[in-house]
Amino acid sequence: MIEYISGILKQKSPVKAIIEAMGIGWELRIPISTYETLPVLGQPCTLLAYLHISQDDIRIYGFGSSAERELFQMLTRISGIGPKIALSILSTLSIPAFVRAVNSGEEGMLTKVPGIGKKSAQRLIVELKDGIHKLMDHVDQKDLVLGDSSFEVENAMISLGFNAQQIRRELSLMDEATKNLNTEELIKETIKRIYQRSK
Repeated sequence: MIEYISGILKQKSPVKAIIEAMGIGWELRIPISTYETLPVLGQPCTLLAYLHISQDDIRIYGFGSSAERELFQMLTRISGIGPKIALSILSTLSIPAFVRAVNSGEEGMLTKVPGIGKKSAQRLIVELKDGIHKLMDHVDQKDLVLGDSSFEVENAMISLGFNAQQIRRELSLMDEATKNLNTEELIKETIKRIYQRSK
């Protein structure tokens, strides 16, 4: 198995990165969460890799963290969840949010992911409930004990159609005083910041 690919970042987009190493341009399919951690073009870049082989396709997938790769592998072992949907899950929900959704049986949160319907959400909960704890070794524990307000804000705003990555970015940029607002005020503040940034 290819453990990682390290070289110079030549191209990047929210769905793929091309890293040049040993005179070869390696194309890696990536989730948005990994894209947001990539350096500028022309800089050294290392991504953890996973080689996926199917009957009609061979692709390399790249990840910015062990947790992302571990979850991707867990997801692709589930019947009906292929690499495309696994990347969609990683691109839509943070790993702490996904862990919480599975542990608490929140189908509604999971069906916000493009490609995941009610039956798929139920299958994810049933099949991952006992094994999701394996991710704990790869996830920063402080991310798993996010305040209830942050989780509620993300959940509520995704249901309103906002992008999970934008929500998490704005929450991460807030000072502690702002993060301690009640849930309703925090939602309003987050929406305001997203709109201001998009002007």
